[in-house]
Amino acid sequence: MTTTRGCSGLGGGKLSAARKHIESRGPAGAEAQNVPWAPLLCYHGFCMTAHVYVSPKKTVLDPQGETIRSALAGLGFQGVEAVRQGKHFELQLNARLSAEEARAEVERIAKEVLTNPVIEEFTFRLEAGPEPAPGSPMEK
Repeated sequence: MTTTRGCSGLGGGKLSAARKHIESRGPAGAEAQNVPWAPLLCYHGFCMTAHVYVSPKKTVLDPQGETIRSALAGLGFQGVEAVRQGKHFELQLNARLSAEEARAEVERIAKEVLTNPVIEEFTFRLEAGPEPAPGSPMEK
């Protein structure tokens, strides 16, 4: 199993300032703004998102990947030697999690829920970013 733990901006800059603001206001500050504290995902436009990529282990045959490679060759794409097919999961994380807590939570979710450890491996990355666009699947 491979875990990639790149963090874009976590723990510093604007997200850190937003988190300090959240912590300084506490639950009472959130309630005063009619914002439920427990399910807080985004705060003043800042969110934490985990991208989890699951694919078959290199030692496991990937018939879907082979079918895709064959179809690409049939369509004239001669530069593709191999294809590994996988899944991508995007998790919107609670804004109160620290970067380390988020890493631990995502790794546990990936190991226990998103993968079959016998035949699959995963990588993930965390990113801090703006609130999801209206109408997107990740909109709250």
